[in-house]
Amino acid sequence: MKILIVEDNLILAQDMRDIVSGLGYETSGLAESFETARLLAPFSTIALVDVNLSDGATGQRIGQYLATEFGISVVMVTANPQAIQSGLSNVIGVISKPVDPTIVGNVLNYIRAIREGRVAHAPSEIRLLS
Repeated sequence: MKILIVEDNLILAQDMRDIVSGLGYETSGLAESFETARLLAPFSTIALVDVNLSDGATGQRIGQYLATEFGISVVMVTANPQAIQSGLSNVIGVISKPVDPTIVGNVLNYIRAIREGRVAHAPSEIRLLS
């Protein structure tokens, strides 16, 4: 499984990449906008998507697009999780920034279990949307 990190702050994106790599996952790349996320989507299984990016507050649209068009398991990652409303079809859920490696690991393990068809319980740190 390859993780796409959609985050326009380079330091935060690199920190997330380090967390993901430290958990034994490979990243497909770092995207800072809709366009770069679209280009990396075919190489991705899971996406961790921030809301506010270099091209504006496009994260929710990106998450929806990645999930719908590519079947990517999407989790929104934001400092303001209340801003994300339910009803983003096919987006799994939302977690809060700043991210903790344990939370990221729990969420990635949950998504992996779902993708593999295993029964899994959502970690308490994720607010499920779909």
